Amino acid sequence: QPKRKGGIEGLIEIENPNRVSQKSKKVAEIDVNAPKELSRREREEIEKQKAKERYMKLHLEGKTEQARADLARLAIIKKQREDAARKREELRK
Repeated sequence: QPKRKGGIEGLIEIENPNRVSQKSKKVAEIDVNAPKELSRREREEIEKQKAKERYMKLHLEGKTEQARADLARLAIIKKQREDAARKREELRK
């Protein structure tokens, strides 16, 4: 018979379904090559990095709205500089 505890603890048997008992594993049972599950934060971080890389690739190809706006702005500036250079040449002549 198991040793009786003092007081009420010996009279009541408690079974907690939420309590997970730690089971030790033997070295032979551990699978080193098993894929490690990522936490939610790690998964979100990886997804965020992939999304950023995908956006940068599209941006460099000029397919995003921001890239189109940048290219349009650069075209305007280039035209203004060409006009200014042309005016300077005319003034020199």
